[in-house]
Amino acid sequence: MWRKPGGHALPFTAVEKFAVEEVAFSWWARFPVLPLVTMRVLDGYAKGEGRLEARLFGVPLMRVGGPKTAEGEAIRYLSELPWAPHAMAANRALEWADVDARTVEVATRVGAERAAFRFQFDPAGDIVGGSAERPRTEGRKIVRRPWAGAFGDYAVVGGVRIPTHGEVRWDLPNGPFTYWRGGAFGDYAVVGGVRIPTHGEVRWDLPNGPFTYWRGTITSLQLVYEDASAP
Repeated sequence: MWRKPGGHALPFTAVEKFAVEEVAFSWWARFPVLPLVTMRVLDGYAKGEGRLEARLFGVPLMRVGGPKTAEGEAIRYLSELPWAPHAMAANRALEWADVDARTVEVATRVGAERAAFRFQFDPAGDIVGGSAERPRTEGRKIVRRPWAGAFGDYAVVGGVRIPTHGEVRWDLPNGPFTYWRGGAFGDYAVVGGVRIPTHGEVRWDLPNGPFTYWRGTITSLQLVYEDASAP
Protein backbone atom coordinates (compact mmCIF):
# COMPACT_ATOMS: atom_id res chain seq x y z
CA MET A 1 0.00 0.00 0.00
CA TRP A 2 1.11 3.55 -0.75
CA ARG A 3 -0.09 6.69 1.07
CA LYS A 4 0.88 9.16 -1.65
CA PRO A 5 2.18 9.14 -5.22
CA GLY A 6 5.90 8.44 -5.30
CA GLY A 7 5.95 7.39 -1.66
CA HIS A 8 7.44 4.27 -0.12
CA ALA A 9 5.40 1.09 0.00
CA LEU A 10 3.88 0.41 3.43
CA PRO A 11 3.85 -3.25 4.47
CA PHE A 12 0.82 -4.39 6.44
CA THR A 13 -1.29 -7.38 7.39
CA ALA A 14 -5.07 -7.22 7.51
CA VAL A 15 -8.19 -9.25 8.18
CA GLU A 16 -11.54 -8.32 6.70
CA LYS A 17 -15.03 -9.50 7.63
CA PHE A 18 -17.57 -9.03 4.85
CA ALA A 19 -21.34 -9.32 5.41
CA VAL A 20 -23.38 -11.26 2.87
CA GLU A 21 -26.97 -10.29 3.74
CA GLU A 22 -26.39 -6.61 4.53
CA VAL A 23 -24.05 -3.83 3.48
CA ALA A 24 -21.40 -4.07 6.18
CA PHE A 25 -17.71 -4.88 6.54
CA SER A 26 -14.80 -4.36 8.91
CA TRP A 27 -11.14 -4.25 7.90
CA TRP A 28 -8.53 -4.47 10.67
CA ALA A 29 -4.95 -3.77 9.61
CA ARG A 30 -1.59 -3.68 11.38
CA PHE A 31 1.13 -1.40 10.02
CA PRO A 32 4.61 -1.86 11.57
CA VAL A 33 6.00 1.53 12.62
CA LEU A 34 9.11 0.48 14.55
CA PRO A 35 10.38 -2.89 15.77
CA LEU A 36 7.68 -4.24 18.12
CA VAL A 37 5.55 -1.11 17.50
CA THR A 38 2.43 -1.41 15.34
CA MET A 39 -0.22 1.05 14.27
CA ARG A 40 -3.71 -0.42 14.06
CA VAL A 41 -6.18 0.82 11.46
CA LEU A 42 -9.90 0.13 11.29
CA ASP A 43 -11.88 0.75 8.12
CA GLY A 44 -15.54 -0.24 8.19
CA TYR A 45 -19.19 0.31 7.49
CA ALA A 46 -22.35 -0.89 9.24
CA LYS A 47 -25.93 0.29 9.73
CA GLY A 48 -25.47 3.32 7.50
CA GLU A 49 -22.34 4.62 9.23
CA GLY A 50 -18.75 4.62 8.00
CA ARG A 51 -15.70 4.57 10.20
CA LEU A 52 -12.00 5.08 9.65
CA GLU A 53 -9.58 5.33 12.54
CA ALA A 54 -5.94 4.70 13.41
CA ARG A 55 -4.52 3.87 16.85
CA LEU A 56 -1.04 3.70 18.29
CA PHE A 57 -0.57 2.12 21.74
CA GLY A 58 -4.40 2.15 21.92
CA VAL A 59 -4.52 5.95 21.58
CA PRO A 60 -6.54 7.32 18.61
CA LEU A 61 -4.32 9.17 16.14
CA MET A 62 -7.04 9.78 13.59
CA ARG A 63 -10.78 9.23 13.45
CA VAL A 64 -13.04 10.06 10.52
CA GLY A 65 -16.80 9.74 10.22
CA GLY A 66 -19.84 11.52 8.86
CA PRO A 67 -22.04 11.21 5.76
CA LYS A 68 -19.22 11.41 3.18
CA THR A 69 -17.19 8.78 5.01
CA ALA A 70 -20.28 6.55 5.11
CA GLU A 71 -20.77 6.96 1.38
CA GLY A 72 -17.13 6.21 0.66
CA GLU A 73 -17.14 3.07 2.81
CA ALA A 74 -20.36 1.84 1.22
CA ILE A 75 -18.73 2.23 -2.19
CA ARG A 76 -15.80 0.17 -0.95
CA TYR A 77 -18.22 -2.61 0.06
CA LEU A 78 -19.80 -2.57 -3.40
CA SER A 79 -16.41 -2.66 -5.13
CA GLU A 80 -15.36 -5.80 -3.24
CA LEU A 81 -18.38 -7.90 -4.18
CA PRO A 82 -16.33 -9.97 -6.66
CA TRP A 83 -14.53 -11.43 -3.61
CA ALA A 84 -17.86 -12.29 -1.96
CA PRO A 85 -20.14 -13.41 -4.82
CA HIS A 86 -22.63 -14.91 -2.35
CA ALA A 87 -23.59 -11.34 -1.40
CA MET A 88 -24.54 -10.56 -4.98
CA ALA A 89 -27.46 -12.96 -4.68
CA ALA A 90 -28.28 -12.74 -0.96
CA ASN A 91 -28.03 -9.03 -0.18
CA ARG A 92 -31.43 -7.42 -0.76
CA ALA A 93 -30.03 -3.95 -0.04
CA LEU A 94 -28.30 -4.01 -3.42
CA GLU A 95 -29.87 -2.53 -6.55
CA TRP A 96 -28.64 -3.79 -9.91
CA ALA A 97 -29.00 -2.18 -13.35
CA ASP A 98 -27.53 -2.86 -16.79
CA VAL A 99 -25.55 0.04 -18.25
CA ASP A 100 -24.42 -1.56 -21.49
CA ALA A 101 -23.45 -4.99 -22.84
CA ARG A 102 -20.40 -5.25 -20.56
CA THR A 103 -21.17 -2.86 -17.72
CA VAL A 104 -23.44 -3.31 -14.69
CA GLU A 105 -24.12 -0.81 -11.91
CA VAL A 106 -24.73 -1.90 -8.32
CA ALA A 107 -26.02 0.60 -5.77
CA THR A 108 -27.29 0.88 -2.22
CA ARG A 109 -28.88 3.59 -0.08
CA VAL A 110 -26.72 5.44 2.42
CA GLY A 111 -29.14 7.55 4.40
CA ALA A 112 -30.79 9.85 1.87
CA GLU A 113 -27.95 9.35 -0.63
CA ARG A 114 -27.29 6.64 -3.21
CA ALA A 115 -23.85 5.02 -3.41
CA ALA A 116 -23.06 3.25 -6.68
CA PHE A 117 -20.25 1.31 -8.35
CA ARG A 118 -19.98 0.12 -11.95
CA PHE A 119 -18.43 -3.23 -12.89
CA GLN A 120 -16.88 -4.00 -16.29
CA PHE A 121 -16.93 -7.56 -17.67
CA ASP A 122 -14.70 -9.26 -20.22
CA PRO A 123 -16.10 -11.37 -23.10
CA ALA A 124 -15.94 -14.50 -20.90
CA GLY A 125 -18.17 -12.90 -18.25
CA ASP A 126 -15.53 -12.23 -15.59
CA ILE A 127 -15.47 -8.93 -13.73
CA VAL A 128 -12.20 -7.26 -14.73
CA GLY A 129 -12.66 -3.70 -13.50
CA GLY A 130 -14.92 -1.14 -11.92
CA SER A 131 -15.23 2.54 -11.11
CA ALA A 132 -17.13 5.15 -9.12
CA GLU A 133 -17.04 8.77 -8.07
CA ARG A 134 -15.88 8.40 -4.45
CA PRO A 135 -15.35 11.03 -1.72
CA ARG A 136 -11.66 11.59 -0.96
CA THR A 137 -10.06 13.58 1.86
CA GLU A 138 -7.61 16.16 0.54
CA GLY A 139 -6.27 18.35 3.29
CA ARG A 140 -9.27 19.65 5.18
CA LYS A 141 -11.66 19.14 2.30
CA ILE A 142 -13.56 16.15 0.98
CA VAL A 143 -13.87 16.10 -2.81
CA ARG A 144 -15.23 13.57 -5.26
CA ARG A 145 -12.64 11.89 -7.43
CA PRO A 146 -12.80 9.08 -9.97
CA TRP A 147 -11.89 5.85 -8.17
CA ALA A 148 -11.25 2.60 -10.01
CA GLY A 149 -10.11 -0.96 -9.54
CA ALA A 150 -8.99 -3.95 -11.59
CA PHE A 151 -9.50 -7.68 -11.00
CA GLY A 152 -7.77 -10.69 -12.48
CA ASP A 153 -6.09 -14.07 -12.01
CA TYR A 154 -9.36 -15.91 -11.33
CA ALA A 155 -9.15 -19.18 -9.44
CA VAL A 156 -11.42 -21.50 -7.49
CA VAL A 157 -10.89 -20.85 -3.78
CA GLY A 158 -13.04 -22.69 -1.26
CA GLY A 159 -15.26 -23.91 -4.08
CA VAL A 160 -15.93 -20.36 -5.34
CA ARG A 161 -14.39 -18.77 -8.43
CA ILE A 162 -13.01 -15.36 -7.51
CA PRO A 163 -10.26 -12.99 -8.63
CA THR A 164 -7.05 -13.59 -6.72
CA HIS A 165 -5.37 -10.36 -7.77
CA GLY A 166 -6.54 -6.76 -7.74
CA GLU A 167 -5.47 -3.15 -7.58
CA VAL A 168 -7.11 0.14 -6.67
CA ARG A 169 -6.35 3.66 -7.82
CA TRP A 170 -7.47 7.27 -7.68
CA ASP A 171 -7.61 9.14 -10.99
CA LEU A 172 -6.28 12.47 -9.73
CA PRO A 173 -5.87 15.72 -11.71
CA ASN A 174 -2.10 15.11 -12.01
CA GLY A 175 -2.48 11.49 -13.06
CA PRO A 176 -3.53 8.04 -11.77
CA PHE A 177 -2.35 6.99 -8.31
CA THR A 178 -2.45 3.23 -7.61
CA TYR A 179 -2.34 2.95 -3.84
CA TRP A 180 -2.96 -0.76 -3.38
CA ARG A 181 -1.98 -3.79 -5.39
CA GLY A 182 -2.08 -7.32 -4.11
CA GLY A 183 -3.63 -10.72 -4.05
CA ALA A 184 -6.42 -12.30 -2.10
CA PHE A 185 -5.57 -15.29 0.09
CA GLY A 186 -1.86 -14.82 -0.67
CA ASP A 187 -2.41 -15.87 -4.32
CA TYR A 188 -2.02 -19.53 -3.37
CA ALA A 189 -3.54 -22.29 -5.46
CA VAL A 190 -3.09 -25.98 -6.12
CA VAL A 191 -1.16 -26.30 -9.39
CA GLY A 192 -0.03 -29.70 -10.59
CA GLY A 193 -1.17 -31.20 -7.31
CA VAL A 194 1.07 -28.85 -5.30
CA ARG A 195 -0.05 -25.80 -3.31
CA ILE A 196 2.15 -22.90 -4.38
CA PRO A 197 2.03 -19.10 -4.59
CA THR A 198 0.71 -18.17 -8.04
CA HIS A 199 1.70 -14.50 -7.88
CA GLY A 200 4.95 -12.84 -6.97
CA GLU A 201 7.11 -9.79 -7.43
CA VAL A 202 10.77 -8.88 -6.93
CA ARG A 203 12.29 -5.49 -6.17
CA TRP A 204 15.46 -3.62 -5.34
CA ASP A 205 15.25 -1.23 -2.36
CA LEU A 206 17.37 1.58 -3.80
CA PRO A 207 18.43 4.83 -2.10
CA ASN A 208 15.79 6.78 -4.03
CA GLY A 209 13.04 4.28 -3.33
CA PRO A 210 11.85 0.76 -4.15
CA PHE A 211 12.18 -0.49 -7.75
CA THR A 212 9.93 -3.45 -8.62
CA TYR A 213 11.45 -4.98 -11.73
CA TRP A 214 9.34 -8.14 -12.01
CA ARG A 215 5.75 -8.98 -11.24
CA GLY A 216 3.98 -12.02 -12.59
CA THR A 217 1.57 -14.91 -12.22
CA ILE A 218 2.08 -18.66 -12.60
CA THR A 219 -0.67 -20.17 -14.73
CA SER A 220 0.77 -23.65 -15.24
CA LEU A 221 3.44 -25.83 -13.71
CA GLN A 222 5.36 -28.80 -15.05
CA LEU A 223 7.05 -31.01 -12.47
CA VAL A 224 9.95 -33.22 -13.57
CA TYR A 225 11.13 -35.87 -11.11
CA GLU A 226 14.55 -37.41 -11.56
CA ASP A 227 15.92 -40.50 -9.86
CA ALA A 228 19.26 -39.50 -8.41
CA SER A 229 20.27 -43.15 -8.14
CA ALA A 230 19.82 -43.79 -11.83
CA PRO A 231 23.04 -44.13 -13.86
